[in-house]
Amino acid sequence: MNAHLSFEDGWKVLEQGIVTCSKILEGSTGTRPTVAEYMNCYDCAYRMAVQTTSYCEEMYNGYKATLAESVRALVCPHLMHQRDGYLLRQLAKMWSNYCIMVKCVSGFFNYLDRCFVEQRKLPCLEDTAATSFFSTVFSFFSHEVSDALLTSIRQERDGINVDMDILMGIMRGICRSEVKSFMKNAVVQDTYAYYSRKSSEWIVQYPLQDYLAKVQDCMEKETMRLMSYLCIAEGDSTELCLKVVSAPLMQTYDSYAREKQIGGQLLLQTYKTVEDDLLARCSRLTIDSGVDNSSGSYME
Repeated sequence: MNAHLSFEDGWKVLEQGIVTCSKILEGSTGTRPTVAEYMNCYDCAYRMAVQTTSYCEEMYNGYKATLAESVRALVCPHLMHQRDGYLLRQLAKMWSNYCIMVKCVSGFFNYLDRCFVEQRKLPCLEDTAATSFFSTVFSFFSHEVSDALLTSIRQERDGINVDMDILMGIMRGICRSEVKSFMKNAVVQDTYAYYSRKSSEWIVQYPLQDYLAKVQDCMEKETMRLMSYLCIAEGDSTELCLKVVSAPLMQTYDSYAREKQIGGQLLLQTYKTVEDDLLARCSRLTIDSGVDNSSGSYME
């Protein structure tokens, strides 16, 4: 039987394997570990996991911390002084390289992912890696990245040509990480603000029946949009849209109707253009009824 392998000695082997793989972050795909090096790292991680004194938790935490340090050292410098589309393109490139790196590194810890992670109900290694990437990036560039993403989402909503592969690639990565709650709140707040502005324009631009038709149209489109951007189920997206799309639009509608003293048969006919249950729910909703406005950081 093999002698006990200390964490310090074993981690030196694994850390060197991660460092070798980290060259992929800069596009050096030819620096991947050899088959012999790969198997040496795999065997090392396996031994430390199954021996009497197991180091599963230490390896899990070391994996997360070492990846975060790689991102800080090799990714963040490429994002400095970048803004808007340039920032997103560079971020998408680094994220793509990072995903290749993680596939290589996570192979060392295959046993850890299948047994320890499953037993402890922890995030899988790929989700943990996503958190190491985006938590580190957002700790330095949260405003720059979130502003660039929100700008792209607004542009896509307004029909401006946007590179959806880049936008969706980054958003799907974020949704696998612990940064998701921050970014979800940012998207929700920005969506609410967008439709609050639009409601003031549309209420004087369109007849009331056309205005309410736009409420329905925006609900349908935004439900699909938020499903994609936030990686949530259709039911959750619909409920969210009632709060951030229909609510501001219907609040403006109700205020306008009261101001103009529109009522009676005309108001009844107008309301019939939208489902009664939708109107009833929308008229009572505000942004405060379901959205956390207090989140000031990217980690909750």
